[in-house]
Amino acid sequence: MQARVRAFRSIRNRILLFSILVTMLPSLGIGWYWFDLIHKATSEKVEQKLLDSASFAEREINLWLEERSFDLRAFANSPLVLESIRSTIPEGKKAQKKAAIKASSQLRKLSSYLTLVRDQYSDYRRLMILDGNGTIIATSGSDDSAHPLSLPDNWEEQTAKLRLFSGDAFSVQGEAAPLLLLGIPLFAEQDSPPLGFFVMEVRLQCIPQLLRNSLPLSGAGRDPYTISLFKMNGELIVSTALPVDKSTTLISPQKTIGLFAVPHLLKEFVNERQERVVGVSIPLRHLPWHLLVTEKYDTIFSGLIQNRNRIILIAVLLTIAIGGLATIIASQIITPLQDLTKGVLRVADGDLDVAVAIHRQDELGLVTKMFNIMISRLKEDQQKLELLATTDFLTGLANRKQIMTDLAQEIEQYRRHSTKFSLLMMDIDHFKTVNDTHGHLVGDAVLVQLARIFKDTLRILDSAGRYGGEEFLIVLGQADLQQALQTAERIRLAVQQHIFTCDDVTLHATISIGVTEMSSENRTINELIDRADQALYDAKEHGRNRVVSG
Repeated sequence: MQARVRAFRSIRNRILLFSILVTMLPSLGIGWYWFDLIHKATSEKVEQKLLDSASFAEREINLWLEERSFDLRAFANSPLVLESIRSTIPEGKKAQKKAAIKASSQLRKLSSYLTLVRDQYSDYRRLMILDGNGTIIATSGSDDSAHPLSLPDNWEEQTAKLRLFSGDAFSVQGEAAPLLLLGIPLFAEQDSPPLGFFVMEVRLQCIPQLLRNSLPLSGAGRDPYTISLFKMNGELIVSTALPVDKSTTLISPQKTIGLFAVPHLLKEFVNERQERVVGVSIPLRHLPWHLLVTEKYDTIFSGLIQNRNRIILIAVLLTIAIGGLATIIASQIITPLQDLTKGVLRVADGDLDVAVAIHRQDELGLVTKMFNIMISRLKEDQQKLELLATTDFLTGLANRKQIMTDLAQEIEQYRRHSTKFSLLMMDIDHFKTVNDTHGHLVGDAVLVQLARIFKDTLRILDSAGRYGGEEFLIVLGQADLQQALQTAERIRLAVQQHIFTCDDVTLHATISIGVTEMSSENRTINELIDRADQALYDAKEHGRNRVVSG
């Protein structure tokens, strides 16, 4: 990310970016303003057109509903209907048997009448007469026990308010079209309570054609448009665009309910056929349904989209042409700086092995020469700092931090690959006496010469470091306990036989060594050091100048 930021800060890329912005921003800005303006105007026009279609369809459905209501009242005006209902109302105990016989005869006649009426109209599936409690007392044809009558929850409220009630659309197996339940109350007198109800199940087979006739015409006919009826729960009732198969829907119920929440407003969405469309919805006043009118997005905005794409193409071509010209000009100015820029970036990433070739003898060549000198000095200083950070300044061995790091790496290798190693902890015997007797300069000389013995004795796999004062740690790589004891003994003998000198002072010194081997029991670095330290303590306790394992 930082490299990208640095790239955009270069002079060359600034020139290129400026030329691109100068070309693209005005072109795209004007193009976008034009597109947005035309898009809004087109959307408003389409919204009004679809609303007009929806309003026309609503009027057609209301007229259709009034016709069905008129049919209901016409069928109910037959004297046979009221006489049959009255015959079912008992007039007294003495006349009960006689009344029952009469009622049975009347109801048979009524059923025949209902059947005769139904057979004359293909729109009606079933005609029924209900008593005042909503129970069927007569029906057309045979009893349809597989599909019992289901009245809407608010049918009594609708009847009291409108003298008409309707249910929601429903489907019956064997029927190609959905059905709608309509009913009116039957009164003996104007202000009396209803004696019963005349109810019919209406097939909605003519509704798709009504909806289709409500669609606007365009150059592509009515194909781009779809008008559909939905229940309040988003379930499809009928549509001018049938689903691909009966298991699919035009729009998911969740999406449909979302459209119902903002009626009379144009909305863009993707239907279940993955078609991008726009549409408006309106609720019907007399039925618990919603109308949704849609038009394909591509049909509306195809010309607008083509013009937009042309504007984008022109802007891109202009940008490429001007950007190419700017690149050529920038290259003539910036190319001499590229090598130096790459060198600076490598240094910024921590790579000091950089030497930029000097191709020019002008100001840029001078800058390049000074850059190379600066990097050379920086590399030397870094090496000195690294040496100071990891080396004990007196002995030249690893300092405590570095030897602990080496030990931690060996422990990690052991845990991953079970690579054995051992640890030596040693201490110069009676070193305080040396300092007190001969002075600290002699003590420092002893430490320096002892470090030289370590370097001469140890392998390249081993690490030696000053742990503190006159204590040292040695990590023996790939060495078991037996090998570590042998190495420790060689070091002890070499120290014992060595004559330490400082100016005119000569003396002998000995060391005590504690040896331990890494094992699964040593779970931490501190536990391993504690074992070596305990072995060193035992060596001191048993007379010094010896090697003890722990």
